[in-house]
Amino acid sequence: MALHTQVFEPPEKSSSPFYQPIELDFIALDSICDHSLYLKLNGKYVLYRGAHTPFNSQDRDRLLQTKNKIIYIYCETERDLRHFYEQNLSNIIENKEIPVKKKAEVLYQCAKGIAHDIFENPENKESIGRSKIVVENTIRLLSQGTDAFLQIISLSSHDYYTYTHCVNVMAFSVGLLSSLGIKDQALLNEVGIGALLHDIGKAKVPHHVLNKPGPLNAEEWAVMKQHPALGFEMLFETPTPERSKSIVVQHHEKISGSGYPSGLKGESVPLISQVVSICDAYDAMTTTRVYKQGMSPFKAFGIITQEMKGAFDPNLISHFIKMLNLKDRK
Repeated sequence: MALHTQVFEPPEKSSSPFYQPIELDFIALDSICDHSLYLKLNGKYVLYRGAHTPFNSQDRDRLLQTKNKIIYIYCETERDLRHFYEQNLSNIIENKEIPVKKKAEVLYQCAKGIAHDIFENPENKESIGRSKIVVENTIRLLSQGTDAFLQIISLSSHDYYTYTHCVNVMAFSVGLLSSLGIKDQALLNEVGIGALLHDIGKAKVPHHVLNKPGPLNAEEWAVMKQHPALGFEMLFETPTPERSKSIVVQHHEKISGSGYPSGLKGESVPLISQVVSICDAYDAMTTTRVYKQGMSPFKAFGIITQEMKGAFDPNLISHFIKMLNLKDRK
C-alpha cells in the first residue's frame, strides 16, 4: 500500500502584540531572560524586570511573598512566545512542581514550532540544532513515567501537516524504543532527531506534487519517492548524527524489500529505521487530510498487519500495539 503523505501547511499564526501569563515555575532561576517581565496591577501591565537581565531566587521569592504566582511577558508574535518556552524548556521539564500535563503541552508546542521552522527554512542550521534540545527534553519527560507518554500522545495533532506529523513520529518512535527496553540515551536522542527530520526532503519536492489534493500518478509518485534521498543530501554537511541521517534516508525501507529508495531487505534495515518507518506509516494513516478522514487505530493496524504484511517485524508491531493500548485513541 502506498502512503501518500501530502502537506497542507497553515500560515504562521499572526497576532497583534499581547501579554502572555507565565507561571513563575516556568522561568529558569539565575537565567538571562530575553523577554521583559511584567506584573498586572489594577488591569494594567507594569514592567517588573527588563529583558536580558537575570531572574534569581530572590526575585521569585519576592513575587511569591506578594502573592504573585503569575508574571507576564510581552510578545510581538506567537514565535516570541515559543522562543520563551524553548529558552526555559529544560527547567520546565525538570521542575517537579509543574504538572506533567503542562510540561507536555509546552514541549509539544516547542516541538511543533521547531519542526515548522525547519520546513519553512531547511537551510537554517540553527533550527536543526534546536531540534536536539526538544528531543533531549522529550526523552527526559518520557523517563518520568507512563503518564508523561500518554500526555504527549493525547496532544498529538489529528490533522496532517508535515511538521505536526514529524513531531508525532518523533514521540511515537522514542516511546516505542523505550518500550523495547532501550535505555541508551545517545541512541534515543539520535533516533528522535532522525524522526523529527525524517521528512525534511519534502522541502525540495515541487509544491504541485507535494500539495496535490488526491492520489499521485506514476510520474508524480516517482518524484515523491525522492524525498528520503533529498533529505539525506540536505543533512550531509550538517552536524546531524550519522544514525539520524540514516533514518532520514531509510524511513521508507521495509524488511520485505518493498520499500525505497534502496529496496533494503531483512536485517539490512536497521531496527531504528524500522521503528521510525512503522510510526510514520501509523501516523500518516490515522491523521486527517484535506481529502480524507483519518483512520481509526484499529483499521490502521489492520492494514499494517494484513495489506502490508511482511513489511514490518511482527514483534515490533506487537510492541507498538501494546504501547498504544495504554490509551484509547479513538
